This record gives sequence, structure tokens and C-alpha cells, in this order.
Amino acid sequence: MAFKLFKKMPDGELKLTSFDDLENKAFWCAHGEKQELAFVEVMKKIRKSTPYVVSIHPEKVSDQFHPDLLVQKDGIPEAMIGEVKIKNSPLFFGEKKYGIPAQHALTMDLKDSFNYLNWLSKGVDITIFIWVCWEAHCMKTEFNGNTKSYEVLPMKGVWLTKFSVLRKFEEETPPPIHWYNEPFRHPPIYSSGQEIEWCRRLIQFDCRLEENGYTKNITSRGYMKTESGVMFPAGHSSASYVFDLNNESVFQRLVYKLG
Repeated sequence: MAFKLFKKMPDGELKLTSFDDLENKAFWCAHGEKQELAFVEVMKKIRKSTPYVVSIHPEKVSDQFHPDLLVQKDGIPEAMIGEVKIKNSPLFFGEKKYGIPAQHALTMDLKDSFNYLNWLSKGVDITIFIWVCWEAHCMKTEFNGNTKSYEVLPMKGVWLTKFSVLRKFEEETPPPIHWYNEPFRHPPIYSSGQEIEWCRRLIQFDCRLEENGYTKNITSRGYMKTESGVMFPAGHSSASYVFDLNNESVFQRLVYKLG
């Protein structure tokens, strides 16, 4: 199946784009900023609309695995640890494959939830911001001479959730799992008796990773273990959960513009 991505211009014309183009020229890179720094600046601009103030967490300088953000909320003296998920292309197949309209379909890597669970087990509840700006608005697919079109409206917004809330949803109402097709993302699959401790952790995290006696990893290179014994998924992400940003029991909308 071949597909093409398009961006809708102000005059309504569809301009051809690509995932590579979106990555290289996405909305947060207009001035060469790193994604997290760009988000900090955006939060400054919408300060009157939100009680949150964010900055880059000082621990991030010396620890690449530390969450990105230091978060302050009006009326709460204690600072919180935060992360930002930045999305510029919708999951156009969201409704067709998973029953979640593409307009508000949110993908979040399983490996992120796995890592945040390590923090939650230590009593640290990550505050997660979702910064959306759809830079792709249409996808056209062609298969056996048949063309189909999937479209979303231009959309910008910032949503928020606590990982404890997200994790409760993952456990009580398991969201669909979207497996990536790119070969470099393909995960190792362990048979019975292989990597027993790691497989136990994976199955404990999401029992759907075990099927017919095999356990599927959530990243491309298995796992790594720190000197203190903490286990992390290693390599490129292999799969993501698919959420609906319109689910107000999970996601709080801070700012929003549709169209």
C-alpha cells in the first residue's frame, strides 16, 4: 500500500508533505529550538490560560533518562516532575483500525508508560503534557488502483494528565496497541525460558504482550539494566497505546483551537 501526506494551506490547497519533512520542519523547530525548550516558551505564552509554569528540570542536564520538566502549579508549593509529548501528525487510521477518531487520536509509546511506572512505584507521579499541532491534515492511500482519503481539521492545543490517572485507565480499560511497521522498530520475541525476569516484567506491565507461549518486547533492542537493578526498554519504540484526547476522565484540556 502506498500513501501520501498533505498539509492544508490557508487557501484550502493541499500541499504534499512527508514524515521526514514533518520531523525536520515541524512547528517546534521553526527557530531551531529543542522540543522541550519550545514547549517551555509556549507555556509562557499561554500563562494567563493555565495555572501551570514549566521549566527544564535541572536533573536533565546530568541524567538523560530523567523526565524533562519541572512543573509548578498555582496554589501548590511543591514542584512536580513532568514530561511533554509533542505530536504533529495524527493517526489517520485511528477510527478505521481502533475506533478512535483520527482528529483526537493520541499515540503514546508503551516504553514511556513502562518507564513512568518505575517512577510511580517510588511515589513519583509524572505530570504529562500533550502538545498537539497537526501539521499533516490529509492522507491518501492507494492499493490495487483504489484511492482512499483520510482527513482531519487543523488543530492546536495542550492537554494534561497525571500518569497515575493514565495508568489506571490502561489497566481498567486497556487501550488498543498500535505496532509500528518500520523494520528498525521490530521487537525481539522471547520464547519460554528466555529472559525470564524481563518477560515477567513485560507481562506484568501488559498481559497482552504474551501470546501462545511467546512474549513480545516493546522496543527494538530488548532491555538494559542499571547498576541498581532498574530495568529499562532499550532501542526504538516498537508500539504505542492509542488514546482518545476527548476522554475528559483522563485528559484535561488547557488550550484548544480547532480549524
